[in-house]
Amino acid sequence: MTKKILILFTLFLTFLGNAQTNQKVSIDQLVLNFIKELQSQKIDSICVYESYCVGYIMTYDEPLNNDKETCIDDLINDPVYIFWKEKGKTFLTKINYCWEFSKIDISKDNFWNLYFSDKKIIQNEKVKPYESETFVNSKKVKHTIIVDHSCHQNFRFLVKGKTVEKRFDDFALQEKDDNSEGFNINYHHNIDLKSKLIIDTLGNIVKNNTFQKIKQR
Repeated sequence: MTKKILILFTLFLTFLGNAQTNQKVSIDQLVLNFIKELQSQKIDSICVYESYCVGYIMTYDEPLNNDKETCIDDLINDPVYIFWKEKGKTFLTKINYCWEFSKIDISKDNFWNLYFSDKKIIQNEKVKPYESETFVNSKKVKHTIIVDHSCHQNFRFLVKGKTVEKRFDDFALQEKDDNSEGFNINYHHNIDLKSKLIIDTLGNIVKNNTFQKIKQR
């Protein structure tokens, strides 16, 4: 199949022209509504996971719109994933603005144990930016380096009315960037964080599960 490359602007135009897409809905509102629904059922252990990139090119395989029920969903806004504990079991679903997805029963849910066993440590952990050190006039100088285009992973635990959130920029997790001078002096600090282990665990769970569409929004 022919593979087409779309830049974000082109995707946006295509999205506007798609009659099947509900343009008034937003990912943030859908996530908020879903969380409120869970909380109304007295569910008090919820985890929200996001993985997205900024300023990148997306690809798809034709035919994309193979029927009237298809809309461009993940190509416009990256989906959000929600985990929750219900009657001793962990469930997972996917949120985007085009489809409602069924919930998945997750058996490998050790991320809860990782979180609860080190909750106080995780609350105080800081993800440090990419920094390098150079010498200027025999003095050590620290430089903070940022990039416009990077990928990100975030999690948010909502447990018994309290929220703990961590945000990871993939660039800050690199040991050495080809376009930067010097190594990232915060590399080992960042990859050794307790919260980094959790974000990796959540990402692996999402990648290893298939989400079934229930209906279009």
